[in-house]
Amino acid sequence: MNPTLTIDDPDMLLQALIASSGDCIKILDLDGKLVFMTETAQRVMEVSDFSLLKGCPWADWWTGKGNIEAKAAMKIALTGKVARFQGFAYTLAGTPKSWDVTVSPIFDAMGRPEKLLSISRDITDLLRADSALQVSEKRLRMGLAAGRLGYWDLDLATETLVASDTCKLNYGCNITDTFSYPQLCDAVAPEDRERMLAAMAGAIDSGEEYDIEYRVLKLDGTSGWLMVRGQVVHDDTGRPTALTGVSLDISRLKLAETQQQLLTHELEHRMRNTMAMVMAIANQTFRAAKSKDEAQTVLAGRLLALDQAHTALTRSSWTGATLLAVVETALLPHRSGQRRFKIEGPVVQLNSKQALSLTLALHELATNATKYGALSMPGGTVSVSWRVDAEGNRSVLKFVWRETGGPSVETPTRRGFGSRLIESTLAADFGAVTVDYASEGVVCSFETHLT
Repeated sequence: MNPTLTIDDPDMLLQALIASSGDCIKILDLDGKLVFMTETAQRVMEVSDFSLLKGCPWADWWTGKGNIEAKAAMKIALTGKVARFQGFAYTLAGTPKSWDVTVSPIFDAMGRPEKLLSISRDITDLLRADSALQVSEKRLRMGLAAGRLGYWDLDLATETLVASDTCKLNYGCNITDTFSYPQLCDAVAPEDRERMLAAMAGAIDSGEEYDIEYRVLKLDGTSGWLMVRGQVVHDDTGRPTALTGVSLDISRLKLAETQQQLLTHELEHRMRNTMAMVMAIANQTFRAAKSKDEAQTVLAGRLLALDQAHTALTRSSWTGATLLAVVETALLPHRSGQRRFKIEGPVVQLNSKQALSLTLALHELATNATKYGALSMPGGTVSVSWRVDAEGNRSVLKFVWRETGGPSVETPTRRGFGSRLIESTLAADFGAVTVDYASEGVVCSFETHLT
């Protein structure tokens, strides 16, 4: 049986209830003047002597909008209804407080309003906490937006999804449209969908963090990568009720990773090719050299030319170099400042392989010219020229190295490394190469189609 509470003195019960209440309870006459305040009300309002306030207009405690709402609330109460408002007022000691106020009629025996009851609850701390919460939420939203993080919350019972604007955009959904959990699942790339669902189920079962990256085919037709993090929310019984977390578009990061992998493979390929070229240069140099000193000198020059070619290509991220830059780089060690080289031609872009092979070939030509050809005599000169001719629908590059003013040239009886380099390596990258050992000077030329 339920116990029955019996009160012999209803007035005593009313006084006990009023005394236990922390609210500011006041009674007003029909003109809105103070008639009575409970002891709790006097303590809350910091009133030391109520007699000084008795008969004062209650509405005058409120200023600005609060004064208007207080007077409006009394008018409503006089019609027999209950009114409510929130306002700001000072205590008698000048302490600022915010209040939640109800004004209701006290009826006489005939059912007519005889007095007015005002109950004010101090909500200063509540509003302060609410304001702090709003500021915190605003900062959280700003932080999420700054980090391009999209917030989401999934109700596990109903599969209802709540998603922020950024989260919708991450999946290619318009921020003004609804975005459901089935739409989210459909946006995950088919090859990653099963893995995503398994990771989500595992997080729900274990209570551990939901942490995954997957590809998405976005609702707007684009594609990309998302990083998704989440945490399971449990009720008081430990039952999982929701999964909440953030999403981040990492498409650019994934693209950068792919590009980095390609660059790494390309670098490995180039390093192998370079090492093979260095080994070939070294082997040929020492095989043809008459002495160790000669081999060291020739090898150093050839490696310097190779290094200069690599330096020029590095500046352009190995996308290639202009023909003029290649010629000037290769001939720089051989230019004495006496203007013995005449270089002319239009702008032509070479790829990285062409730039390397032409640099080495020009180095060999310039070295031979210095030892045996035009540059071995004071009046000798070298002309390096090229032009681009149109042949049908294609452009043809025509390149000529021509020596004049040197000693009479004779066709060599043996083919050295330089000759083989020009005739094989250069030809492989530019097409047929012709070396003419004319008596007036060596002429090296080639033609190649430009892409």
